[in-house]
Amino acid sequence: MIKYSKQSKVSTKTFLCVSILIVGIITFSNMRVNSTTDSYDPKSYTSYIPHDAISITYDGAFEVFPGTGTEEDPYVIEGYNITTTLYNRGIFISETTKYFVIRNCYIDSVFDGIHIDRIASGTATIINNTIYDNSRGIYLYYALSSTVTNNNCTDNGSGILFEHSSGSTATNNTCNDNSKGIYLTSSSSSTVVNNTCSSNSLKGIYIKNSDGSTVTNNNCSNNNEEGIYLEDSDQCVITYNLLQENNNYGVYLLPDGHESWGNLIHHNNFVDNNLGGTSQASDECTDNFWYDSATQEGNYWNDWVSGTYAIDGSAGAIDLYPLGDPVVAEYNSLSLFTLLILVVPLFLTIVISRKRRKIA
Repeated sequence: MIKYSKQSKVSTKTFLCVSILIVGIITFSNMRVNSTTDSYDPKSYTSYIPHDAISITYDGAFEVFPGTGTEEDPYVIEGYNITTTLYNRGIFISETTKYFVIRNCYIDSVFDGIHIDRIASGTATIINNTIYDNSRGIYLYYALSSTVTNNNCTDNGSGILFEHSSGSTATNNTCNDNSKGIYLTSSSSSTVVNNTCSSNSLKGIYIKNSDGSTVTNNNCSNNNEEGIYLEDSDQCVITYNLLQENNNYGVYLLPDGHESWGNLIHHNNFVDNNLGGTSQASDECTDNFWYDSATQEGNYWNDWVSGTYAIDGSAGAIDLYPLGDPVVAEYNSLSLFTLLILVVPLFLTIVISRKRRKIA
């Protein structure tokens, strides 16, 4: 298992014991939050209000829901259990201009869990929902600059799908045990950051025809195919991701009639992907860079021995500057929090020690 940081030795036994205890608690809690099992039943964790499927196709239909969804107090859809057996959508919102928030709902529908369709740019926020056992979990279609954060999308076709929804953001979501974890198609300049996309039957993160997108600090592990799959997408940035034990490549760049060029892939951790193969990544395109030319740093490959690292594929790509040690994530909220809780006990220990000396 990769360790992303090393604790410095501290002479004070109190600090060491307290730090280990706190880190252990947080690590255990984090493992439980991000784990999924066959017996996973999200309805058992929170009380929801049973509700029929919701369909909103004009602004006035929002008025049965309370504010505040921001932009002068529009609407919030919150706290519902929407479980349907009919071939329909859990929540369907289309052709609206009002700002709205969908949060803290449990949705188990035969078709789409949440389907947002042709709405005004920047008006949708989808947060803290559990989307379970749907054909598509969260589906945004022509919903520009939408925000999807902190949702648990499990056992769906696609966990989160952006289509023609450029400038949208997916952050801090858990998309495990789906067909595809997060799927962007024709959604340029989108952001996929800090998500867990693991144990999906196909791909962890699939980016297609979505130029200029950013894929950073995601955990894409144990997927049946690739961790991150980039198709016909230019000038994307793929950094600080954990790509571990995917059956196929950790990252795979593939053209679809047009080259995927100008993409930057660096400071990622590649661990035990494509076991039995010759490389943990593949590039079938041209003019992509598997290193940061400014810092002369590439990616961490746990099967790298010395020299450069050859990437599979017709491009003949090479990581010129493989890293000898695993990468520390550029942004990781758990790491920052852990750092704080390590510093606080040290500070308290020093203060207590000084007070004892003065008393003595």
